[in-house]
Amino acid sequence: MSRLHQNVPLAEQVASQLRRRIAEGEFPVGARLPTEMALAADLGVSRNSVREALRSLVHAGLLRARAGDGTYVTAVSDLAPAVARRIELDRAADVAEVRLLLEREGARLAAIRATTQQRDQLRRALVDRSAADDPSAYTKADLALHNLLLEASGNALLAELYRGTGGVEDAHRDLNPGGQDFRTLLTAMADIDAAHVDVVDAVIAGDPEAAADAAERMVRLVIARVTENNPAGTDPTAR
Repeated sequence: MSRLHQNVPLAEQVASQLRRRIAEGEFPVGARLPTEMALAADLGVSRNSVREALRSLVHAGLLRARAGDGTYVTAVSDLAPAVARRIELDRAADVAEVRLLLEREGARLAAIRATTQQRDQLRRALVDRSAADDPSAYTKADLALHNLLLEASGNALLAELYRGTGGVEDAHRDLNPGGQDFRTLLTAMADIDAAHVDVVDAVIAGDPEAAADAAERMVRLVIARVTENNPAGTDPTAR
C-alpha cells in the first residue's frame, strides 16, 4: 500500500492507487474488485472514501458497478472509455476503418510476439467459441478470443484502443438484430467462424502475413453480414 498524503483528499488518493493497481495488472479487465470493506481495511481509510473513489472510477469508465454483484474492471486506463465516447461522434466508415486496422495489425503482431502460453490460450479460446451452445456463451467466448488476440500482440496501447472501439460488442448486437435461431445463425456465419480459425492457426504457426490477411477477411465478412442485416447501410470500409 502506498503512503497517503494529508494535503490530498482521501478519495482522490484511493482512486489514484486503484488506477495504479489496475494499470499494473493486479486487477485485470473483467476482474471483480474486493468489497468496499476489504479495500477500506487494505488502504486504511473509511468506506465512504472508498465508495467515493469507486464512484469516480465508474464515472471515468474504468469500473462498472453491478447491483448485488460487485464492481468490475472494464478498462485499464481512461483511454478506452475516452475512445468509446469519441467514436459516438465519428462517421461509421471512420470507426470501421480503425477497427479493421487494429485487428489486422494486432493479429500480425500476435503471430510474431505471442508466447507459448498465449498461443495455448488462443487455441483453448477457439475451442470454447466452437463449443458454445447459446448466444450468451458464444458472445462471451468470442469476446475472450478477440481480447486474447490483441493482448498477444504485445502492444498494450493497441489492445486498449481496440477495447475502446467496441468492435466485437457492436458486431454481436448487429449480426442478429432479428433474434434468429442460434443454430441457424451459426450456419449463416460459417465463413466468419472459418476466418476466426484461420486467424488463430496463423498466429500459432507464427505466420504474420497470413494472420493479418485472415484478420482482415474476418472483419470484412462481419461488416458484410452487418450490412446485409441493415439494408439502409453500406459497407463502411468500401472504397
